[in-house]
Parts: sequence; C-alpha cells; structure tokens
Amino acid sequence: MKNGNMPNLIKILPPNISNQIAAGEVVQRPASVVKELIENAIDAKATHIQLNIKDGGKTLIQVIDNGTGMNEEDALISFERHATSKIKTSEDLFHLTTMGFRGEALASIAAIAHVEMKTKQENQELGTLVEMEGNVCKNKTPTACEKGTSISVKNLFYNVPARRNFLKTEQIENNHILEEFIRTALINNDIAFTYYNNGKLIHKLDKQNLKKRIIDLFGKAYNERLLPIEEEIDAVKISGFIIKAEYVKKNKSEQYFFVNNRYMRNTYLANSIDRAYQGLIQEKTYPAFFIHLNVNPENIDVNIHPTKTEIKFLDDKVIYAVLYAAAKKSLGQFTLINQLDFSLDSSFEFTPLKKGEMPTMPRTNFNPDYNPFEKETTNNISYHKQEDIFEDKGVNILTIEENFNTNYSNNNPEVIQFLNKYIITKTKNNILIINQERASQRILYDKFSSMDFADISCQQLLFPYNHFFSPTHTTQLLELLPDIRKYGFAIEYQNDGSFNITATPNEMNSDDAQIILEDLLFELNQTNFNSPSPKSQKIALTMAKRLSIKEGKQLQDEEMLGIVGQLFSSSSCEISPFGKKIIHKLDIEEINNIFG
Repeated sequence: MKNGNMPNLIKILPPNISNQIAAGEVVQRPASVVKELIENAIDAKATHIQLNIKDGGKTLIQVIDNGTGMNEEDALISFERHATSKIKTSEDLFHLTTMGFRGEALASIAAIAHVEMKTKQENQELGTLVEMEGNVCKNKTPTACEKGTSISVKNLFYNVPARRNFLKTEQIENNHILEEFIRTALINNDIAFTYYNNGKLIHKLDKQNLKKRIIDLFGKAYNERLLPIEEEIDAVKISGFIIKAEYVKKNKSEQYFFVNNRYMRNTYLANSIDRAYQGLIQEKTYPAFFIHLNVNPENIDVNIHPTKTEIKFLDDKVIYAVLYAAAKKSLGQFTLINQLDFSLDSSFEFTPLKKGEMPTMPRTNFNPDYNPFEKETTNNISYHKQEDIFEDKGVNILTIEENFNTNYSNNNPEVIQFLNKYIITKTKNNILIINQERASQRILYDKFSSMDFADISCQQLLFPYNHFFSPTHTTQLLELLPDIRKYGFAIEYQNDGSFNITATPNEMNSDDAQIILEDLLFELNQTNFNSPSPKSQKIALTMAKRLSIKEGKQLQDEEMLGIVGQLFSSSSCEISPFGKKIIHKLDIEEINNIFG
C-alpha cells in the first residue's frame, strides 16, 4: 500500500473530549470546583461570597457573589477554553496578581457537569441565564437576578462514571471542601463569607482582621495562642501569626503559607518555622502558623502546577533565612517575657534578727560513710526482687506457656529496669527484654477493645472545661460522639461551637482527654474516616497509645511486676497493637556458652 493511501493515525480531538481531558487536571474532586469558583468571585471584586454544598458536592456546588458580574457576551465566552480577562500578552504572566488567569476553569467544569450561571452587571436591568451541559449551551435567556454572579454546578462527573466512582464518601469530600474554604477565607479576610452544607450554616464570617478570622475559623482558644510575626526586607514582606510553643500539635494540619494572597505548599519554607521551635517543643510535634509572604510577582512562578499551589521562588534561601529569624524573634519577644516573673520570690524573704539574737545555722543532711572516690556501679539500673511474680496477679501459667512457649521460673525471679525503657526478667530458659511502652500499649488495647460498655466507669471532672476544635474536626467529632461516650466520656456540643467535657474514663485526666480526642481525629484522617474497620477499634488504639507508660519513666517494682503479669495474659504478648516487637529473648544456655 502506498503511503498516500494509508489512513491518518493522528487526529484532532473533538472539543468535548479535549475539555474532559483538561478537566482531569483542573477538576480532581468537588473541592477543586469550589476553589476555582471562589477564586473567580474574588477576581470579580466581590465583597461577599456564599458557598452552598449538597451531598459532598456531588449533587450541588453553588457559589454566589456580589462582584462585577458579566454581560451576555462575556457570560457565553467565559465557558470557552483559554477565555480570560487577566492576560493579554506573554509579559502579563510575570505580573500576575489575580487568583485565576488561564481561562480553563469554567470550560473544564462545564465539560463534566451541568452548569447554570446567572450574572448581571450593575448598570443592567436584567441579567443573563446560561445553562451548559457537556460544554454545550442548552439555554441562554435574560433573567431577573442580583448584581454579581451565581454559578451552580450539578451532577459532577455525570458523563465520566469512572471519575465519579472514584469520589470518596460524602464526609471525606466535605472535609476537602471545608479545607479549601478555610484556605481561601483565611487570606481574604477583607471579604465576608457564608458557607452552607446541606442547608446547615457552617460558617458566617464578617469582613475582619486576620487574627479575628483565624479565631472564627479555628476556635476562641486561639485568641490566647497566637503570636504575631512580622519582618520586611527588599525580597519579601512577612506578616501573620505563629502559635505559642505550648500549643503545638502532632501534625501539620494547621500550617498555612500564602504568597501574594495565594495559598501555597512549600515544605522547605515550612521547615524554617519548625526549626525556630527547636529546643522549645518535643520531637514529632509541629507548630501551627498562618503566614503571608508578599513578594515581587516577577520573582515567583505560580504557573508550574494546575492547582497553582506550588510556587517557585527566584531565591528561596533568602526567604528561608528571613522566616527563621522572624519566627525566632517572635518566640523570644512574646514567650520569654511572659514567662519571667519579676515579683519577689517568697523563698528569698527573711525576718530581721532581734537585737542580741544569734542566727540559726543552716542544716544539711549528709552520709558520713559516703566515699566520693568510690566508683558507682548502678549505671542507671534499678534492681527489684520479689518472691513470686504471679502472686495475687491472677495470671494463668498455662496461658503464658501457650502464648510464649516457655515456663516462667518462680524461684526468686529478678525484675530489672534498664535505661528507664526496658524491663529485664527471666524464664526457665531465657532472659526476656521487654519494651515497657509497647507492653503497656498491648495491655491497654486489650482492655479497651474488650471492654463491656454496660459496666464502664468514669470520673466526674472537678473543673469541667470547654474545648474548641477546628471546623473539620468539629464535624467529625459530632459523628463520633456516640462511640466516644461508650468509653466513659461525658461530652456535649455547645451552641458557641465548643465541646463541654464533664467526665472522662477513670484512666485519664482532662488534659489526656483533649489530646486523645485530637489524636483520634488526626489518626482517622490519616486513613479513611469512614473505613470499614470499627471506629471503636480506632478509639481503643488511640487511647492505648496515649495512656501507655512511656519510655523514660522510672517504674516501681509493683508496676513492673504488674506489666509482666498482665502482658503474659494478654491476647498477644509478643506484638504491640501497632505491629511492633515487644519482647526479645536471650537464650540462657547460649549466654553460658559464650563464657565457656
């Protein structure tokens, strides 16, 4: 066959297919639609934006603004690809100050959903109604409406069933939408926002300063937790807030960077803030921050990712150094001064001597037999001896043999704590090294997971307290309340958005309760909030992890014997509930052979 008669292999895709491909980059889930529509409203100079969501955004996403609106011609053109009012020349790409600029959002959304737009400019008597379906205009007609634009996106991914099937549960999609709303509302505090989910008011935010916006979004407790951070050099102007060191979290969920009013992810710059807290916080804890960077648009590139959340800086090392210095300055200025107490310490008070009275010489306790030149041999090891490790412990020896395939020696056993981390004991044929924290986790998990909820006991708090959670966590905690209450928590949701805790399980105090609830919500979000595994199992795991005896704690003999006894009667004495090794065995015969 001659080349001239061969069929063409390369074809131009029809608009509906190319728009669906583009939609795959721009619209990944309902939250992507929320982001694009709210950014359009901001660019339209809106002073109030309302977001309405139904069924996690699968049924309806509606954004209503009071911005400039569009005339009939612009309303139609806005659904064409690369139709934008922000760019006219290639040079404009290097001076971007608007949120959207590529002109792909509406075309991409209309390719995979039913879209209805109502828009009107201030000088118009009637507005324009446009209805799109699969990028095809189904209706265009004049309509009565308010100034601004209202866009309703219905039946998302109706014509791409594979994409629709990959959407998560309503709760998970709601969480992503709420997070997108928070990011946008945080930096645009000069705009009023209203957010409804399934007809329920979630947020009503007035125009306000940044601190008040943070408090309204994350709870009243943040009023006392925030430290201002400010710095300005030629390369960057820094403003915003960081958190006090005592309020750090176990995750990075409340770390927010904004560059020229645009949300940004940047682990490199986030590390500069984390470093500033070194020496003030424990490992694997992270500070919350809400920081705005104002830089010359010519020195950044925001067009390197479809979501525009990754930004390339001309010189990020300079910004890193300035951020680090600014955070250190804020922590030093607002933390150290508040901790210093210049009032007279009562220990320095003295009573003047009366005339002729002799002063009393200070008393000291000393050991006359102490030899300062004699070497110590304890080496941070505590030794404890007991006659019977199983005495009054209710431990079944057969259970131990079945679970561990060994016989425990009852002849004057020794229990040793080593490095405040391990319990060393022995059986008939082995020396056992037990990780005290993991052993405690196993014991507690077995207790909580097999608990008879009918007989649960709790303790009333002498001082009940209120706690505010983030909006995302508040929504999830409301769903979890029935499960949490089974474990002995008395917790109620208040009208002001806080949770009132009046009782906790016997094993914990009020501080533990707050942290356990936060840890539980974080762990659930790390996997799947609505995963098939029972929520009660996750609660048991979280409580066991938080309440377990930690490495570094010195134990008394009764505590060590209790751990050993309960561990050997547990469901799995060798593996922690998190899959970690608890016990290491050393064969006594092998040890004897080493020394001949």
